[in-house]
Amino acid sequence: MRQNLLFVLLIVSVPSLFPLIAFAGESEPKATIDPNNPPMGLFSDEWLELYLSGGKIGYGHSQMSRTGDVIESTTQMHIQINRGTVSVKMEVKQSSVEQLDGTPVSFFSRQQMGTFDTTQRGVVEDGKVKITTEQFGIKQTREFDYPAGSVMAWGAFRESLLRGVKPGLEYTLKSYAPDLRLDGPVDMNVKTKEWQEVVIGGVKERGLYTLVQMVSPIGELEMKTWVLEDGTVLKSIMPVPGLDNIEMLRSNQKQAMAEFVPVEIFVASSIKVDKRIDRNSVNKISYKIRLKEGEELPRLPLTGMQKVKALPDGAVEITVTRQSHKRQRGQKESATWPLSFREYLEGNLMISIEDPQLRDLAKKAAGGEKEPFVLGDKLRRFVSNYVEAKNLNIGFATASEVARQREGDCTEHGVLLAALGRINGLPSRVVVGLAYVPNFLNQQNVFGYHMWTQFYIDGQWYDFDAALEETVCSPARIALGVSSLKNSGVADLSLPLLKLLGSIELEVLSTE
Repeated sequence: MRQNLLFVLLIVSVPSLFPLIAFAGESEPKATIDPNNPPMGLFSDEWLELYLSGGKIGYGHSQMSRTGDVIESTTQMHIQINRGTVSVKMEVKQSSVEQLDGTPVSFFSRQQMGTFDTTQRGVVEDGKVKITTEQFGIKQTREFDYPAGSVMAWGAFRESLLRGVKPGLEYTLKSYAPDLRLDGPVDMNVKTKEWQEVVIGGVKERGLYTLVQMVSPIGELEMKTWVLEDGTVLKSIMPVPGLDNIEMLRSNQKQAMAEFVPVEIFVASSIKVDKRIDRNSVNKISYKIRLKEGEELPRLPLTGMQKVKALPDGAVEITVTRQSHKRQRGQKESATWPLSFREYLEGNLMISIEDPQLRDLAKKAAGGEKEPFVLGDKLRRFVSNYVEAKNLNIGFATASEVARQREGDCTEHGVLLAALGRINGLPSRVVVGLAYVPNFLNQQNVFGYHMWTQFYIDGQWYDFDAALEETVCSPARIALGVSSLKNSGVADLSLPLLKLLGSIELEVLSTE
């Protein structure tokens, strides 16, 4: 089963929260740090080790320094995990430049995953934020209104210095976290609790227990942190459902960069069912789905294939029916679309529809075809064959990256197919959900996290799956969310899944 959406969660959540772990907890006991006049040069230098399910998966390093009247904050993150039998490394570097009062000036990030290298630069000026993303020398720039009053790393740190650290504090900051949201603020709720005993490396220490929660329209992330009286971070825990907790422990450079023990993260997240499904012949499947321990399911999407009905016991019945492409065959698609469809036709940071190589591929794949169903089929077949290296080495690549590297997993197939559809005039979006496979890593009859594409044709969304080589898609799948990828892409997809990972109970009620 092609599953890299769990890796996406690590890409998004850990680097985005790490600056808060390293900086937001530091406080007034560090008397040398004046929030209105911090010392020149380097004044914060933190190392942390990262653990998941008992194995060391990487390290983080954060620094903060002052030059003149500006503060530069930098964070480096190295993560290494196993995806099935494949070892995958990820390097992330983030930095921000802010004025002494916390006003953002600029920011930068770089993600290196497998063979892919992506950079993002942002400049904040006159109430606007201009963001430029670059891959393979191709640049794409977008502009948004900067959310007034939103802070970045130094601004959050400065606020904690002004408030001090003591039990019982509770406040909310508006932060700007480009990896989580490009077009608005992310609320950061901080609650300090009580002093607790924490054991690090066999040594008992006293730390102030603090909760930091980031809330955005697409989901929530929460971490628990313990800091010393001088503000030094001792330990942080970020629960990731289905993946156990990610623990971050205070360390030094030598220890933090020492040998890793990457863990396999996908087997535990697969969902077993008690029925074998012939995905090629089945036309209709009814499922019952609930969350463990009585939690409420988020609203699941209604699509051309999928109908959803709430049940009295809090569970949901999902009926997925194979779509026919023959009933409307021969009808021409409208050349104009309502404004509500703009996001499904225009480019974004994940889908650069002006990329010359993508446009050449889109033209070649279409071969002059205009009939929507035939066009969708041709594009799907093209992508299925074009992505030559079917592997787990990539986290989540843009369409431009896939066009050049020709490798990846379900996410790479899905994004490239969506891009080729848009360039050819088919409104497109991607779907994240579950798909059935009879065998996966020595497990039988399992559903795993998956991604595919939908095109809007003749008044409804039709599913096309390039990774599983399906034009008329099998109903052995469940859609959990859909996205145009208009925001940051990765976060837009992954954060809504956090609540579901490891919590789903799935039953196959019937098949036809």
